Amino acid sequence: MITPTTSAAVPTAATSQPAATNPQNNAAWQQFYDWFAYGILPGSSSGSSSTPAAATDQPAAQATTPKPPASQPSQPASPAPDPLFEANVTGTGPFGGTSIYNSTQFATAETAQKMADLVGGKEQDFTLGLYTTSAPIREIVGAGANPLNAGLVADLFQKYGDAPNSYAWQVIDRDLGKIQG
Repeated sequence: MITPTTSAAVPTAATSQPAATNPQNNAAWQQFYDWFAYGILPGSSSGSSSTPAAATDQPAAQATTPKPPASQPSQPASPAPDPLFEANVTGTGPFGGTSIYNSTQFATAETAQKMADLVGGKEQDFTLGLYTTSAPIREIVGAGANPLNAGLVADLFQKYGDAPNSYAWQVIDRDLGKIQG
């Protein structure tokens, strides 16, 4: 009769790599993850996310949040934020060809108005001449020497925050023709 013997634990996928080569234990990877994992919404006052990164030293079972007991009523879900950009923007050229456009160049009307108020101009719709688009291109005019694409302004603030002298403001001031002081 063959009896089973006890052996060492079988390594799992998370422990099969040495700690130095596991990308989730690598400091450079963690810094990259912290930088790009969380978006910054317009109206925030810092250039970094306020959401902390998940701890990588904890097993997956400990990292999850426990469910509330069945006796407690669950909290209602907060409403989803309004979208910043138009979705699925397409265009037609003068000879009937169609194209799909980058949605970050097409701010919603609400986003364009907020960005115009923030930058100090007014929102204006822009057309591409012979090309038609399923959503208007919204620009900010009157804030400086050049018009700005409202969607790209919103994208800058989302990525870099709207704190004074943030990278977003440096790019916007440069594009408006304003001199940094």
